[in-house]
Amino acid sequence: MTTSLIEAEVLRACQTLFGTEIHISRGFLFTLQPEGLKAAYRKKAKETHPDFFACEAPNVQKEQTSRFRDVAEAYDVCNRYFKQREKRLHTSSSPAHAYRSPRARTKKARGPVNNVHGPAGPSVHKSLPLHCLQFGQYLYYRGFISYRALIDAVVWQRKQRPLIGDIALRWGWLNTAAIERIIRARGLRGLFGEKALALDLLTLFQVKVLLFFQFSRQERLGTYFVQHNIMKPAKLERLAQELREYNMRFHDKPLCMKQARSTCS
Repeated sequence: MTTSLIEAEVLRACQTLFGTEIHISRGFLFTLQPEGLKAAYRKKAKETHPDFFACEAPNVQKEQTSRFRDVAEAYDVCNRYFKQREKRLHTSSSPAHAYRSPRARTKKARGPVNNVHGPAGPSVHKSLPLHCLQFGQYLYYRGFISYRALIDAVVWQRKQRPLIGDIALRWGWLNTAAIERIIRARGLRGLFGEKALALDLLTLFQVKVLLFFQFSRQERLGTYFVQHNIMKPAKLERLAQELREYNMRFHDKPLCMKQARSTCS
């Protein structure tokens, strides 16, 4: 983004992420650091993530999806603010605009970016985390998609999943009364399957089978980028192969083994 953010926009974004308990002001922006922003975002994302409301009424799901989008957009605004602050693109009207954190200064002195393919590799990767990544994360860290596009794709993908309750009903593992009981179990924390386990309405094996079937029926994340003309299929397949090679560096971790076998998921 080449234009400077309006200060009021950044303040509103901070209010979304940090809540009304904290007084958001220019002084707050002056002291705000990426670590604090990331912690606030993770907390808010967990509170508003659509997956935790998958069994709620449609109007509740819609509201939570909207809140989750707001949180993601606020995080994106604040990250852009940090980049502009580091480059001193803000005007001098606010002390925060002229501030540059010590961490930001040391980042530029850390040396060359990582090249995960070695000297002869096809491309240079900037600041890739040293652990296995999911496909959407890899595209984001490589700079092929924006953070907003990643969130939109994840929300879209999860809307394609059949509900676990519907699958269990179709298979005869639950009836409508049991599903209603699980949904109305307000005193229990967790997702639908976790609540069903706590109420002894499903076994652990059944929940695992339901989750596997649900996952197998969802659209691949890459489909979103193709449908929205963000990326071509051939390029997605090439990047998926690069991701598999990257994740194999961490092959001793079970999650990475699972991701290494998937393509554009």
